[in-house]
Amino acid sequence: MAWDPFGNGKTAIRAGAGIAHDFIRQDLHENTSSVSPFRLTVVNLGISLDNPWANYPGGNPFPYNFNKSNPVYAPYGAYLPVPPDMKTTTQYSWNFGIQRQIQPSVFASVNYVGTQITHVWNAIELNPAQFLGLTPCTLNTAAGPVSYPVCSTAGNVNQRRLLNLANPSANLGYLTQYDDGGTQNYNGLLLETRWRASEKVNLNANYTWSHCLGLPVITLLNPGANYVHQAYQNNGPADRNLDVGDCDQDRRQIFNMTAVLQTPNFSGKVLHALGTGWSFSTIFSARSGRPLNLLLGTDRALNGFQGNTGTQRPDQVLANPYGDRKSLASYFKSTAFAVPALGTYGNVGFNSVLGPGFWDWSEAVSRQFQIREGQRIEIRAEAFNVTNSLRRGNPGTILGNANTFGRILCNAANGSATGCSLPGAGSSLAGGPRIMQFALKYVF
Repeated sequence: MAWDPFGNGKTAIRAGAGIAHDFIRQDLHENTSSVSPFRLTVVNLGISLDNPWANYPGGNPFPYNFNKSNPVYAPYGAYLPVPPDMKTTTQYSWNFGIQRQIQPSVFASVNYVGTQITHVWNAIELNPAQFLGLTPCTLNTAAGPVSYPVCSTAGNVNQRRLLNLANPSANLGYLTQYDDGGTQNYNGLLLETRWRASEKVNLNANYTWSHCLGLPVITLLNPGANYVHQAYQNNGPADRNLDVGDCDQDRRQIFNMTAVLQTPNFSGKVLHALGTGWSFSTIFSARSGRPLNLLLGTDRALNGFQGNTGTQRPDQVLANPYGDRKSLASYFKSTAFAVPALGTYGNVGFNSVLGPGFWDWSEAVSRQFQIREGQRIEIRAEAFNVTNSLRRGNPGTILGNANTFGRILCNAANGSATGCSLPGAGSSLAGGPRIMQFALKYVF
């Protein structure tokens, strides 16, 4: 909908809304072939490397070959059930804006953009290990009662699983079920101005103030502990809303500015030779830091979810989690966090801290030389990260890794897509120093 309230063509009020349905990632379905009975996936915790299958029912189950006539369901195998009524991710979008031509050369607009996403795919663990305390106990298993000097350890995760406690002969491992109950929402205010001072001078700028909030979104699902973000289990399985936090894509403030200046066609012979045909352009951008998810790196809740980096979060014991935010060595204050007691979950929320902000300045200079009618030569020079400044990447986010936690080990210059490769370093854009490039073009 568009409306010209004054009828003079200088003001427009616009509003719109829409509903869209996202496609379903097929790699998620492909993962069903990686679980029993098609492929044997067994997570056996608390073992000795001398004989890792000593206490496993039936001994070493490998090698394994799938036989559809006689499928094998190994003890404590991992399963990936897919509900038959999964819904496609749906996006509801709406916007409202006011645009105004203030002067013939000046344009400004104010826009609000909102989005609500429902049926975001994720997963729920149906068979987590239960914390039964740290005193001695006897657990019923398929092989009979087994006594443990400490009732809850990493070595008896499978015996403490919810369904195995109810029926010891079940011998079920992970039951990581697909789920479509995730939600996310976005609200943003976009301010924009355009100034065309003359035919040779243009200046554009925009500023966005926004917030994206919701549940974590998966991009790849592997069953069991190797699923690096076992959603909804980080703070206990009872309430998925305990995992609501800022989206990974959330950038609270974003500013962009572009400017173009072209020199006029000078009439004097010397001025024409030296000054005509030049073009100068600049791009400046700045944005807030990305939300970071702090992790323990260990299974303190003893529920079996540790994976590659752990999915549980620490306790925050000081009000301010940051150290010296200008430092490369202590961006986070290590004393602000503590390891939760065994059998408990930390109080740090999902994506509750921010990484360093980012800014960049790029320049381009070019000049055209007219050779004859229909033929010209253009020379061009461009510089990215003109000031050759350090753009700090994200600090390490795993509390259990003292060598990297809170340390910034890579930079984020030039917006390259390569991430930090150092162990324990936070996910980050990484790039290089000032980059310059030169070009010569013949146009005919």
